Amino acid sequence: MSSTINSTHYADSPDLALAALRHPPLEQALSAACAELAVRQAYLAALRDPAIGPQPRLLLAVAGADVRVQRRLAALVAELLPDEVELDLIELADDNLSRAVRERCQAFYPA
Repeated sequence: MSSTINSTHYADSPDLALAALRHPPLEQALSAACAELAVRQAYLAALRDPAIGPQPRLLLAVAGADVRVQRRLAALVAELLPDEVELDLIELADDNLSRAVRERCQAFYPA
């Protein structure tokens, strides 16, 4: 089994449960990738979406990453994560999930 980086669409739903996630070694490695790819901001969070399933998902939310940058970032992240870890990558937008990420989580990049 290999690391999986998903580009998942979450429902803009009040049932989403979001928690800030801090993991300094991962944040440090991701910061280098974000700097290389000129991502403006990045957040880590744990997200539970009843529409997808009961288990929380690891979420990397970024701002300033077009589709090409997201693909490159996903490839770099896949190299950093252990095989059993799955991570969902989203571009922050003007929706409830993005607002919740910005309000509840602290951007690890830029620090």
